This record gives sequence, C-alpha cells and structure tokens, in this order.
Amino acid sequence: MAGIFDSLRRVAIFLAFIMVLSIGTLYIFDLFVALPINLPMFIAQSFRIIIILAFWLTAIMILRRVKPLLTPRIGLQAATILAFALIGIAVLVMTFGVLNTLGVSPQALLTSAGIISLTSGLVISTFVGGILSGALVFTTYQFKVGDTVIVNNIPGKVIEMTALVMRIRTDVGQITIPNSAIASGTIIITAVHKYEGELTERRLHYVVGDRVITSYMNEQGIVKELTPLHTVIQLDSGKEITFLNNSILSGAVPIAKITQSSTKTKEETA
Repeated sequence: MAGIFDSLRRVAIFLAFIMVLSIGTLYIFDLFVALPINLPMFIAQSFRIIIILAFWLTAIMILRRVKPLLTPRIGLQAATILAFALIGIAVLVMTFGVLNTLGVSPQALLTSAGIISLTSGLVISTFVGGILSGALVFTTYQFKVGDTVIVNNIPGKVIEMTALVMRIRTDVGQITIPNSAIASGTIIITAVHKYEGELTERRLHYVVGDRVITSYMNEQGIVKELTPLHTVIQLDSGKEITFLNNSILSGAVPIAKITQSSTKTKEETA
C-alpha cells in the first residue's frame, strides 16, 4: 500500500506542477507579450487557449502512461479507474481554463464545478472506499495468492489480489469478489490451513488398523486409511467404503469401534 500512496503523491505533484507552470506562462504572456504590443483581444485569447491546450494535452498524454505503471501494484481494474479519474480531472481543469479565457462568468464556472465536484466526489468516494476495503483485507485477513480457501462452502484457490477485488479459481470457474464484500462480511472466505494429523486422531474415536462396524452397510471391517477429509474402511466382504469425516463427526454415518471385552480376554487367556 505504501507504493500506491507514493505513486498517487507523485501524480498529484505532477498535476500541481503543470497547473502552476501553465498559470505562470499565461501571466508572462500577458505581462511581456500581450500588453507591450497591445495585441487584439481575439489574438490574445487565441494564444492563451493554445498555451492552455499545449500544457494540459501534454499532461493528459503523460497521465495515459500511469496505467501501466500502477497495474503491477494495484491491479488492472483499479489502475484503469485511477487513470481515467486523473485524465478526467486534467480535462476538467483544461476546459475551465479555456472557458474562463473566452469570458464565461466565474459564477457559471463555479456552479458547473459544484455539480461536477458532487458527481466526482461520489465516484471517488466509492473508489477510495474500495481501496480502504482492500487495505483492510490485506492487513486483517492476511490472504495471499496461492492460498486454498472456501468461499461460502465453495473450495477454490486465490489467483489474484488487487486493491479492489480478489479473484478465486474454483472447479466451476473463476470468482471475482469485491474486497468491500469481504470486509463487510457479506461473503465469508475461510483459509484452509495445512492439516495436522493429531487433530483427527483426537476428534475421531478410531485410528488406522482399528476394527469398526458401520450402520451404513451393517458390516464390520478394518480402518485402512485416515486422511483429513475421509476415512477408508476395508470391509470383511472384500469391499472398500469411503466416508467423509464430517459426516462421521456429525453423526450422519455412525461408525463404532469394536473392542474386545476384558472378560473374554481373561477367559481366552485361561
């Protein structure tokens, strides 16, 4: 995020420099060119408009190169929106400068500026809100590209994270989720961490090699394999049956461990 704000600061300084330079050039033109030789108003206005257009069209051409520079830092979508907003501001300032040169009243300019500022403020506030939501997701949730996650019970893998959205590839396709939806809790993303084998051994009442009986087929068998997700049982009939561990823990598939009674053990020993 520090790189993003540093880039925005440089762009703001560039725009301020262009504005100061254009105003200074107009002042020098009026003071040392237009007044001494008493240029006609039409010609003076034409030169002022040419100066304004020259500076701000140059600024717009340079701002068009901001998008490729910001894309690696904030993503293509955010860079496109930001570049468009900056170019819009440059065009707005250039238009106001030309209209003021042509003699449009300041009141009309201020009224138009107020309406445009209100509209731009709503757009920019939405954009900034998305940026802040992205910062919250980066710092609080601490997801990273390559993480295996579950999005509302849909498993997937994070393939891209930008300042505005997170993209997750699932078995059925790619999901693009706004960071604002994650920050507000509208969409719940659960990071799947590396499985610890001891956890299953504590929660399940059997281990590999134990003899069990399942009510699913009313058969006995030996636990052949135990993974974080499923249990494989080799039945006495020769078949193998696989159960999801969550179905066992929830009681949907009862599996009982068979243990030898101590009485029978003593009789066999005798």
